[in-house]
Amino acid sequence: MEESYRVYITPSARKETKKLPKRVRVAAVEATKTLERDPFAGERLTGSLHMLYSFHFTAGESQYRIAYSLDHPRQLVIVHLILTRENFYEKLKRIFR
Repeated sequence: MEESYRVYITPSARKETKKLPKRVRVAAVEATKTLERDPFAGERLTGSLHMLYSFHFTAGESQYRIAYSLDHPRQLVIVHLILTRENFYEKLKRIFR
């Protein structure tokens, strides 16, 4: 059986996530469990963000995204950002300039 991945949330992502409503944080934890089981569940981004994946989840009425990269040798899903769809890509581009 294939070994499952572990999720690592970067300090900057952790800081941003603390600003989200509790129900969104709970939904985000569920979403990261999906990524532990299937690290390729998200879609690969293109262009300057090609090294990242985006996983979509819904909390309440809102759409959210988790931006992550994969460290295959260490079997890590590295979460860089969890945010609403609205500002997601602009914020991501600022992080990965």
